[in-house]
Amino acid sequence: METSTSSFTLQANPGTDIWRKPPVTNVWNAPISRTSTGLLKKFQSARVTFWAPWTCRYDQAGLLFVPRRASSSPPTVEPPEKWLKTGIEYYHDEPQLSTVGCDRFADWSIGPLTRTVDPKRGVTLEARREGDENGRSIWIYQLVLDEATGDVVERLALREVCWILADEDEDGGEGWVLDVSPLIARPEKNATEPLSAEFKGFTIVWD
Repeated sequence: METSTSSFTLQANPGTDIWRKPPVTNVWNAPISRTSTGLLKKFQSARVTFWAPWTCRYDQAGLLFVPRRASSSPPTVEPPEKWLKTGIEYYHDEPQLSTVGCDRFADWSIGPLTRTVDPKRGVTLEARREGDENGRSIWIYQLVLDEATGDVVERLALREVCWILADEDEDGGEGWVLDVSPLIARPEKNATEPLSAEFKGFTIVWD
């Protein structure tokens, strides 16, 4: 099953973020909407194309994943136990490819954009289930698309995340669900206006 949406704009006010760092920082106040939820066991891939006028440190947009017990409610005010976000984050005065995984506290990896990005076209990221002789995981890719057809020309590997699928077989595959959402946040509290990002092709594939 595939769920897909057309173009849309999301906005985040100053002082919004998703981040957890010892000893006490645990922020969960980014605006979350357009969430698609399914069994973690059935998640196959998620993709989105996006861009924003990045100006403040830690400005960010992309994809957000929240694995949670099927018996729990979607997180609104209280931070979830685990989460994963990937996208663009503005750091050292440059938009950087960014992935943050949180299974107790967060870890963050960033790297430069390896292809020139036309702001009108945006950058396309994909998270997809993969497996090999060592097990299963979610791989994060930057996609290089054919400008004429939109077909994938190249997948540039950014990060492999293994822990996110660790509990998917619990209760016969019914014990955990995955919330998938577009992400936007502007952590800079002194910013004078919200951050707006344009999204298109937000697509999630469930088995």
